[in-house]
This record gives sequence, C-alpha cells and structure tokens, in this order.
Amino acid sequence: MSSESFLYIWYDAPNKKYYLGKHKGSPDDSYTHSSTVWESFTKSTIPDGVRRRILAYGTDEEMTKLEHNLLLNRRQKCWDRYYNVSAGWPLLFDISGTNNPMYGRKHSEETRKKLSEVNKGKKHSEESKKKMSEVQKGKKVSEETRKRMSEANKGRKHSEESKKKMRAYWQTQTEKYKSKRMQIVANARWKKHREMKEQANV
Repeated sequence: MSSESFLYIWYDAPNKKYYLGKHKGSPDDSYTHSSTVWESFTKSTIPDGVRRRILAYGTDEEMTKLEHNLLLNRRQKCWDRYYNVSAGWPLLFDISGTNNPMYGRKHSEETRKKLSEVNKGKKHSEESKKKMSEVQKGKKVSEETRKRMSEANKGRKHSEESKKKMRAYWQTQTEKYKSKRMQIVANARWKKHREMKEQANV
C-alpha cells in the first residue's frame, strides 16, 4: 500500500478539543498541523497535554477523501469540539455550491477574529498552495458571481492611506525606470565614444 500521505488527529487535553487533518509526507517530518485557529507549534514545542495519533496511511487522494468524510461526520455530531473550521477538501477538489463545507453557513464573530489574528503575516505552506492551485485549475466564475463582483466594485473608493501607498509605489517604479533609462543612454554614449576613438587610432 502506498503511504505518500497520512491522516492524523491531535487531541488538546487541557481544552478538550481535537484537530483532524491529512498531510502529504511522513509522520516523522517537521509538519504538525495546518489549523487556522489553533495555535501553531513545532515538534519540539508541542504544548503540554497535546498528543497526536495517526489514523490511516494511503495515497494523497485516498487520505483527502477520508479526511473529508470523517470531518463531515464530526460536523454533524460534535463540531464544537474541533478546531477545524471546514470539512477538508471535498471529492475531486470541487468546493463550489453545495459541495462547499461552508455552504449556507457563516463563521461566528469570534471565529472571524481568531482567523484574522492567526492569518496576520501568515504565509501559506507549499502543501496549501498546491491544494489551492488544484481547486482553481479549470474553475470558471459563474455569471452570478461576476455580477456580484461587479456590484461590489462599483463606487469603491480607496482610503487616503491606500492612495499614498499607491502613489509612493508608482513614484518608486518611475524613478527606477528613469534610472535604468539613463544608464542605457550613458552606456550607448560611452560605446559610441569608444568606437570613434578606436577608428581615430586606426
């Protein structure tokens, strides 16, 4: 059996909460979890009372499906005991419409605040980037979504701070262009001068 990925579950005893996920790699590598609301930690800084159990091994596709199915089950029975905020990645990576784990649901104000705090300055892991890339491949924006995006952007105004940043950015780009242009002209003049000098010495 291939074991390119594995399914795991963390138990946070002090808070009596779980986090279930899958990882493409080995249980012995440096990966711990990818929760957006639970505190981050490394293998050497695992909090007291927190432990992990490996549930299954298999191909990445198999573990993705199993993760999704198990999280759907947890969401129906004991979702409040999990740090997960969605039911993983649905089959065939289709998260549009009713396949979306958050379809018809909204994050609570508390969850939104936690997500905002956790994501400040946070960079996506290579695995997360691959997942997002898979989701976007061949994905088309529906006409309804386009209309909503159009409506949302109508009359939108930039704040003064945003305007200053944009002006500063374009000023920097203009100065870089001028500097580069001047360097090109100077090099051309020097080259011409050198050629004329070489011809005079013939």
